[in-house]
Amino acid sequence: MQALTLAIGPAGIDYFAQRLVAVDLTQTLGQLKPPNNNLTVPDFYKFGIGYSSSYSKIKVDLSNGSLSGFNPVYKSIVQLANGEFPMVMTAANFNANYSWNESYHVYTCFTGGEFPYCYSEDPKNNFTYTPGIGLLTTDVKLGFKYNLGTKSYDIVVLSSDGKSTSVTANIPSGSVVQNEDTGCFTSKVSDATAQAISSINFAGAIAAVIPPLLKSIPASGQLTPDIFYDFALGDSGLVFPADNKGIKIGVTGKVRYKNEEYPATPPPPLPVPPPPLDQNHMQVYVSDYEVNALHWAYFRAGLLTTLVTPSQLPDPDVLKVKTYVVAIPALKPYQAFAMNALVEPLQAPVMAFQEVYQFTEVAMASLAHQLPSDVYQKILYMEGDGYAAWSDVEEALAIAEVPTQWYDTIRNATKSMGMVTKQDLRFTLTIQNAVPEMPNIVFSVARTDILDNLGLGISGNAQTMQYGFRRVKAVATFVSSTVPGLTQQVGQYFGTIIWPVSGEPRYTATLSAMGKTGVPIPIMSGFQLLFQEAVLSIQTGFVSILSKVTYKTSGV
Repeated sequence: MQALTLAIGPAGIDYFAQRLVAVDLTQTLGQLKPPNNNLTVPDFYKFGIGYSSSYSKIKVDLSNGSLSGFNPVYKSIVQLANGEFPMVMTAANFNANYSWNESYHVYTCFTGGEFPYCYSEDPKNNFTYTPGIGLLTTDVKLGFKYNLGTKSYDIVVLSSDGKSTSVTANIPSGSVVQNEDTGCFTSKVSDATAQAISSINFAGAIAAVIPPLLKSIPASGQLTPDIFYDFALGDSGLVFPADNKGIKIGVTGKVRYKNEEYPATPPPPLPVPPPPLDQNHMQVYVSDYEVNALHWAYFRAGLLTTLVTPSQLPDPDVLKVKTYVVAIPALKPYQAFAMNALVEPLQAPVMAFQEVYQFTEVAMASLAHQLPSDVYQKILYMEGDGYAAWSDVEEALAIAEVPTQWYDTIRNATKSMGMVTKQDLRFTLTIQNAVPEMPNIVFSVARTDILDNLGLGISGNAQTMQYGFRRVKAVATFVSSTVPGLTQQVGQYFGTIIWPVSGEPRYTATLSAMGKTGVPIPIMSGFQLLFQEAVLSIQTGFVSILSKVTYKTSGV
């Protein structure tokens, strides 16, 4: 099963790493503590005029480490084979803060004077140690994987290696070490400090920040409390291209309404897009299965059933019986009453990708240059119209008396790949005369729409591909009536005049609300598609979304 696919390009990988280090990871790394360390100090002697001292058993423990002025900076990330991503971070001109706890044995002899003597002692001293680090460079190798057990993506730290340079020891002035050859031992203290700082646990910090973000991807499929899109790994799996430029992912895209799974036959696996090699971060393909699953879930939830009352219309008289009694005498006994209109889809709308013909502003501008002026004038009344079948366009052109020799020109200018839904509806007008079985008039409606105005937006906590519905054709056919004397011919006339002004506008609004909810796109918490810059296009069998992303945290 694979109804959604996506690819992340090198720019997307770089942006992901850069923003995490710049925002969330920097905050976490700033709280890291350098590990405790023990300094080994060799025995040494000190000689002066009339005395000598020997120092031994010197122990220096560095503990309670912290960092100040520590601001890691993202430098780069590269992609190696098999999903390995070495990332480089640096931090410059910061300090470590330690408790310096030292103990030692000193034996001193005074040889000058009339009474030479010797004594020993075992001092213990505590100081604050604040070495300065000129530069810390950390190389962290990350691995990107999919965890089948948790059905989520993981970034694991494969290795972490740090190197500290330009360390200023800043040995406490009262330390016993100051009695030693400071040039020699200062170098040893600097090296030991550099080693301690270099071994800071960056891997733990990264593991605390990045995996939870990746584990948030499945939650991005929660469209409503009852409608859920499954973003588990699809048939293509997680693939790293041979040129080591990007990531390709197949996604199942299964859909549930409550505990019921969309019962349609799984589609053939959707192809995976190539990773974008420009400045776009990701490309997503969305199949018709995903759109139809949304329609099915709304249908199952009863959200497409639309009840229209007079107060909901710009002209309430449209649903007042009195409006029609002159033309339809059979309605006269009910002239004091209003009607309610109920629109019920008999099944969920089904979308299919196919060639459509739309007389858009761009198409009309093109035709203005290709058609003779008199022919162009004949098609001006079609501007803004859309057609799901070429035969319908031909019928409209014939009515306008457009010569057939121009049909191919018009077809080539207006054709494109489109998303078309067809559905069967039941349209029931019920006269509200407050009797147990209120009179009704029932019609069937065959409706065709083109899905247009593709875009991206937010619905609840989900980022979605959104779209609108543009009616292409809707034919209301009289079925039956419990109104005495209402004939087939009169009923058909009634449906022709009342469906377009009562049921259709409200049902179109219902469909548009569903399209405004849209189909969820898998994405990590904190990341947001740049809606205004995204490019959405309808291809053969899928919608392509090419987009950058931006990263925001709860505190930003």
